[in-house]
Amino acid sequence: MDESFVSSELTRVRGQRKALEFSRFAHDQAIAVGQRALQLAEDQGLSVVVDVRRGEQIVFHAALSGTTAEHDDWVRRKVHTAVRHEVPSYEFLLRQRQSGRVPDWLDPTEFAVAGGAVPLFIAGSVVGIVTVSGIVTSPEGDHDLAMSALDVLRGETERP
Repeated sequence: MDESFVSSELTRVRGQRKALEFSRFAHDQAIAVGQRALQLAEDQGLSVVVDVRRGEQIVFHAALSGTTAEHDDWVRRKVHTAVRHEVPSYEFLLRQRQSGRVPDWLDPTEFAVAGGAVPLFIAGSVVGIVTVSGIVTSPEGDHDLAMSALDVLRGETERP
């Protein structure tokens, strides 16, 4: 990733933070987000794993054809990164690239420096997380699919 791409992506991702704040996040919403992500992936012919958690509970998990248990492990490690740092794992990746530092303080068996895990907040606290793993054609692909799936929740909260 070149420096200008990293800088513009970091600005874009940080600009999405408000879209991660919700007034509620229940099981039905977690399932709806997971189903939406799955449908978007299928429509695009993508082989991904979609995982949606409410607190520590996995409420939705689906693995499309072409994925393996390795994708599930990436999900687990991306979730740890996003929850630990309370930012999307893609933002964490971009911050590391911008700083030029290698996050060697993170155990690579427990944390992944890769995009795709997007934390959800209520009153500033992480209450859930949407994770996509499997899009290898672009560093932002997993993140963008997760964010697109969140349109389901944004639509609910914006209704009169």
